[in-house]
Amino acid sequence: MHLVFWGGYLSLSVFVFSGREEIERALFIGSILMVPQVIIAYINMELLIPKFFIRKKYWKYAGYVLLCFVGFYLFYEFVLPMIFQQLGPPQNSDRMLSGERPPWMRGNPGRMGRGFRMRMYYSFVQMLAIYFLSTAFKTSQIALKREKEASELKSENLNSELKFLRSQINPHFLFNALNNIYSLSVMKSDKTPDNILKLSDMLRYIIYDCNADRVPLEKEINYINNYIDLQKLKDDQITNIEVDFKESDPKSMIAPMIFIPFIENSFKHSKIEDIKQGWIKIKIQNIDSKLLFVIKNSLPKDKYTKDNVGGVGLENVKRRLELVYPEKHMLSIESLDHEFTVELEVSLDT
Repeated sequence: MHLVFWGGYLSLSVFVFSGREEIERALFIGSILMVPQVIIAYINMELLIPKFFIRKKYWKYAGYVLLCFVGFYLFYEFVLPMIFQQLGPPQNSDRMLSGERPPWMRGNPGRMGRGFRMRMYYSFVQMLAIYFLSTAFKTSQIALKREKEASELKSENLNSELKFLRSQINPHFLFNALNNIYSLSVMKSDKTPDNILKLSDMLRYIIYDCNADRVPLEKEINYINNYIDLQKLKDDQITNIEVDFKESDPKSMIAPMIFIPFIENSFKHSKIEDIKQGWIKIKIQNIDSKLLFVIKNSLPKDKYTKDNVGGVGLENVKRRLELVYPEKHMLSIESLDHEFTVELEVSLDT
């Protein structure tokens, strides 16, 4: 970007001077004139703006700008005429009439007069243009950098928050599962190895697979099935759980552990051990580009909570849905006298 700008600037200078100078001389003059401009532009962008202007030290910034102006003017007033004296007149000298002489060659250096005023005016205009363009470029560059940093910081904070929310898995369930498997092992039940494998699969899913932003629905369903099977270890009589995953596409990609909090909540409050009155119904199905999750559970007459430890609150999962599926989900929670219903519709990524 810098090379393109200065290359274009030099080309414009050559075009301006080519009206009264040969192309080679016009290129040389344009290059000589551009040297102090480039130096001052980068002093402004890399030193004065970051150190004074951005830190709101405007008086110091103005003082250094004034010093740069003085140096810029001295170059045009004394150094540039000496360079042109060494360069000599153009070969086709009749192309430059006295009235067409550039400002730095009108009048003698250091003497007041029309030439002096022209040189002052020319220096001021060029300095003003240099500082305006370089300041605008640098401040916009800093603003874009800060915006990018803010965006990256926001993204990092969201990722950290997501990891935190995702990590809040019910430890109480794991302890209960281990206790139940231990009971099976004491009784030397043939179910022990199978249930150890299910718990192992669940832990593998939580520790490894859940680090990804999206996982196949098949893995989430497998986790749910293992969760339900381990919950049933408490009582062989638990048969009042209906599961319907037949209309779900196992290849659909979803955020991990989205449904589990609702399922944990159902087991926690439904009093599933009550064979006559307790029940849970879970359904997952794909509808076009959407995924529908529905879970219903019984609510006992008396307020019932299986335990007061662990679990991921509904506010937690609501927050995670807002982060993972912003404006791409619909969550409906309804609590009736004897029934609690959750419906979640998620627009799948395409």
